[in-house]
Amino acid sequence: MVVGHCTDNHLLITYIYSFHMPALFIISGYLFKPHSWYKTVLSFAIPVIFFSLVNLSVQLLLRDLTLASIATPQFFLRFLHYRYGLGDGFFIGDWFLWALLGLRFLFGDIKPLKVTRKYYIAIASVCVLYMTFERHLVSIDSIFRGYLIGRMVPSLIFFCTGFYLLDRNWNPKSVSKQYIFPLVLLFFLLPLFNGGSGIVANDYGRSYLLFVINAILSSVLLFILSSKIPATQFSETISKGTLVVLGTHIPILHVLDYLLPDIISFLFPFVTIIICYYIIGFCDKHCPILLGKWRNITFRKE
Repeated sequence: MVVGHCTDNHLLITYIYSFHMPALFIISGYLFKPHSWYKTVLSFAIPVIFFSLVNLSVQLLLRDLTLASIATPQFFLRFLHYRYGLGDGFFIGDWFLWALLGLRFLFGDIKPLKVTRKYYIAIASVCVLYMTFERHLVSIDSIFRGYLIGRMVPSLIFFCTGFYLLDRNWNPKSVSKQYIFPLVLLFFLLPLFNGGSGIVANDYGRSYLLFVINAILSSVLLFILSSKIPATQFSETISKGTLVVLGTHIPILHVLDYLLPDIISFLFPFVTIIICYYIIGFCDKHCPILLGKWRNITFRKE
């Protein structure tokens, strides 16, 4: 994601966008545990507001924005950024959180809907069928009128893939090495055939179904390869801080671009992740709510 947001290399973007957000949804489904809806909302809202303010501060300091330009009522909608047409949000990637919020609500954070977890395969199948022919039907943007929570529909299959892997106790370490080469080959070939894609743009190249197949296989390959890498404090810390990386990588990249010469811009994504590591460690110790986590906070029983 960080690399994708600081490169204009079309081929690299094609590969990154073919699987990186689906992989996040698969992991989110695999780790999903229902919480009270208001707890989920606060877990998303507090980091979004905080890191949006950080992004705004950086843009003001670097003079990308002026105080006069933000003195309008419409400007504050960029903090909420719940639909298209509001300008760029200050929390880049916020569409992912809206889609994830909708999926969490659908599969258990709203208690009466918890039963849908039993029928996730049927629900996912309907969504895939609709999205495969969506360009010939009423579009998803027409149905949801541009609200970003509507991206839960094309993302649902990946969230449910997480359920499927969990229900079958799938372990990437148990996958035979003989499957790695075919998965690597498909990873390189399918995006080239299918073309550029992206959930946020509701663009899936030649076919949404092909996009889904490639994204799931590529994510599985990612999980298998990751399981071969020994766990370190760095990887474990980074894994806790998806919200921090989402919320800080753009302002960090802006600062690096301002301070450092373009000749070393290829290093910016790596420097950004290192900086995020220390931010995540600080938040984990002193302010876990910025990671979307609650500690030592008691909610009333429902």
